[in-house]
Amino acid sequence: MKRISVMLIAMVCVVALAAGFAYAEDYELPPGVKSPEEVDFGGKTVTIIRGALPADAERVERAKELFNVEFNEIRLESADQIMARIMAGDSKYDIIRTPHREGYFALVSAGMLLPADDYLPDEFFEWLPPADRYTIEKLQYQGKRYGIGVHEDVFNESIMIMSYNRDLIEQYGLPDPWELYLAGEWTYEMLEEMATVITQDTDGDGVIDQRGITDIPNRDSFIRFAHSNGAEIAVQENGKWVFAYNRENAIEAFNTILRWREKGIMGSGDYNAGKVGFVMHTHLAGNRHAQAAGVNFGFVPMPRGPHAERHYYPTFAFWMMTLPTNAEAPEDLIALANYLYRPGDRQAKLDEQIGLYMVDQQHYTMYMEAIESWQGEGDPFQGTDIWGDLGTPVTEVLGGQKGAAAAMDEVAPIIQAHLDDLFKQ
Repeated sequence: MKRISVMLIAMVCVVALAAGFAYAEDYELPPGVKSPEEVDFGGKTVTIIRGALPADAERVERAKELFNVEFNEIRLESADQIMARIMAGDSKYDIIRTPHREGYFALVSAGMLLPADDYLPDEFFEWLPPADRYTIEKLQYQGKRYGIGVHEDVFNESIMIMSYNRDLIEQYGLPDPWELYLAGEWTYEMLEEMATVITQDTDGDGVIDQRGITDIPNRDSFIRFAHSNGAEIAVQENGKWVFAYNRENAIEAFNTILRWREKGIMGSGDYNAGKVGFVMHTHLAGNRHAQAAGVNFGFVPMPRGPHAERHYYPTFAFWMMTLPTNAEAPEDLIALANYLYRPGDRQAKLDEQIGLYMVDQQHYTMYMEAIESWQGEGDPFQGTDIWGDLGTPVTEVLGGQKGAAAAMDEVAPIIQAHLDDLFKQ
């Protein structure tokens, strides 16, 4: 009888152990990250800042059990709010999930975020999905990486692509931009030729009412366009951020816009009414109005400028998951964060966007190619004094009030001073 009892107890123990390790079946432990059984928060509450807990309620409940933790969510949307929370000492068990435009550089330059490199090996960053790996690399500060896990996952939904009106292309007997792209012939020169043909006074009143290309009228739209010629506000050279809008690739991007405007092929026009050939840059969800209006549109990358090494897909939002500088038990928080947010979680979001905004296979192929080709391009300085002080000179150049080279040389020392101050270089 005693032997049977012992055997039953042993069997119960085996079942309990199996249940305890069930999480491992669908959780890939990232390199250098603690496993759940190594962590115990003792019933403390971990707060998710700005972002939300995963939609998988079962995973959240399992995390509570495995890590002995409770959760809270607070929506703070500015560096000042997050900084105040850190300085008050309320952030010791916070996980921050925010876009860079809401004050990343303000936080990191003030020493308010914890360097992830101090706790995670290189293999961890190599393990991450490309969208997160490139974002974390892009947002390095003084040689340190700050991202602690997955946020963007399978895609960055702010990736910029170009939209074009297929009916106008066909009407004027022009080659399909998508086929030109596949043939390696989608360039500034080719876009200019096609836009010249499409630009027309269709009602004969002496005024152009059909435009080749939508306008690029301001700083924000220029910064996104400039990537198509390989130009960025600043680049890293020998460990230092250096102002780069006074270089040939940026000057040529400015002058290309001015030439297209002077020729009349770029300007105001209603794409949704079928009166414009090309929208220079849009994103997947941003094309929804054209879709609703019934425009027969195609997708293609922005054309490759003479100085571009490849087609670029700039983003305008870099999301990242970080820890506050006063985080207690950072390795435990990293373990919890990586258990909660995993590679593949945003596949459903991508599938939803595909279903909502893609009409045909070409749209899908283009967008997936953009996702797979993205290597961190996009400007990270929105929300800083750098963008603020660039506004006037960029507008003056686009308005024809100043030459591009002169305006950029004039503002160069101001922006360089901001860079030197921001990165303490």
